[in-house]
Amino acid sequence: MPNAREIALEILYEIEMKSAFANETIELFCKNYHLSNLDRRFVSELVNGTTKMRRRLDYVLGFFLEKEINDLTPWIRNILRLGVYQIDFLDRVPESAAVNESVNLAKKFGHRGTVALVNAVLRSYLRDKSKVSFPSWEENKVENIALFYSFPNFLVESWLNMFGEEETIKLCQVFNERPKLCFRMNSLKVESHSLEEEFNKSKTKFKSGRFLENFYYIESRVDLNHFTPLVEGLVYLQDESAGFPVTLLDPQPDETILDLCAAPGGKSTFIAELLGSRGKVLAVDKNLEKIKLLRENCRRLKVDSVSYFCGDARNFQVRPVDRVLVDAPCSGLGVLGRNPDSRWRKQKEDLLRLQKLQLEILFNAANLVKKRGVLVYSTCTLTREENDFVIEKFLEKRRDFKLTDASLYMDSEVVDESGFVRTFPHIHKMDGGFAARLDSS
Repeated sequence: MPNAREIALEILYEIEMKSAFANETIELFCKNYHLSNLDRRFVSELVNGTTKMRRRLDYVLGFFLEKEINDLTPWIRNILRLGVYQIDFLDRVPESAAVNESVNLAKKFGHRGTVALVNAVLRSYLRDKSKVSFPSWEENKVENIALFYSFPNFLVESWLNMFGEEETIKLCQVFNERPKLCFRMNSLKVESHSLEEEFNKSKTKFKSGRFLENFYYIESRVDLNHFTPLVEGLVYLQDESAGFPVTLLDPQPDETILDLCAAPGGKSTFIAELLGSRGKVLAVDKNLEKIKLLRENCRRLKVDSVSYFCGDARNFQVRPVDRVLVDAPCSGLGVLGRNPDSRWRKQKEDLLRLQKLQLEILFNAANLVKKRGVLVYSTCTLTREENDFVIEKFLEKRRDFKLTDASLYMDSEVVDESGFVRTFPHIHKMDGGFAARLDSS
């Protein structure tokens, strides 16, 4: 059976050459190889870290290679990336082990020449790290931050315009850290004191949510596949920021609520939980496989007030309902810490393409809200193109809706001066997200 480093290398190959998603591929490989918790964590660390830091690793390697890194085979360039990542970022891995294990991988995935190259490049790096220099701050601020923290230039440029220098660096640092683990308690199956007893019994360190009841941050390392509260449906894996759109929606007993982009069901199940046995949730998604996952999540959480529909949110039709949630497809630039490969999948042009889709969904959603009903629009991104500008364009056309100040429903610490819910990872210590409440007249 391959060791953890070899499995990590195979996953990196899938991500780079077959556009596989990092988290899904890690899960699949770890399951197929029946890895222990320790090996699973090591594989995740190697894959996530190497993927996040890919641009910086390639830049560093460029000082020690005689050819472009992309001229090497994908196996050899990923072996080199893994080697430098372990040397620079993993304190517990001796530098000699990082080099020797990389050479062993090269013997299996390369030939005599590439084995010599891997050995020479990594040993040269260990001997002469001072050879690496990043563009100076004065010379090129964007390039300096983008290379050092490993992000595309367009993202760094956008963040500098939004936040300024100091805050941009803090944001980059947070996105490169291991993301926080947060659960929402399922009050349909357990009460908070019982859940906290369960945590204490299993010696799981936790903190309560900062803004929302029944959210818990887990500070211990847990194996999600065998974490009893999760397996038994006592909790749902969900960041506190993802609870804000539902809080803003403010579902009331006996109402019918439409969730137009519902799968995998985090917000649908939260709405259903708040409604209890009074009211119903119509959950719509255009992906049939994701609807199956939504059904499974509802079953595990003992949620029985959700009806499922396979349909496109841009043209889905139903008799007008009391409240509609549009948790829109977006660039996901508020959750880059959770999705290591996302930063390399996004292009500046994607933002306007997504804005067009978001507006189409929002305009259709507006037709599905009763008079004096509520429409909430949310994303897990930071860009104004997908957030503020979408709401502005919508309100220009739909004068029968007005923006309601979110601080009437939420802690003002997560509401900006325009009345939008807006969270930033480096400020609020949670995922980045956006939500706007639009009330129909």
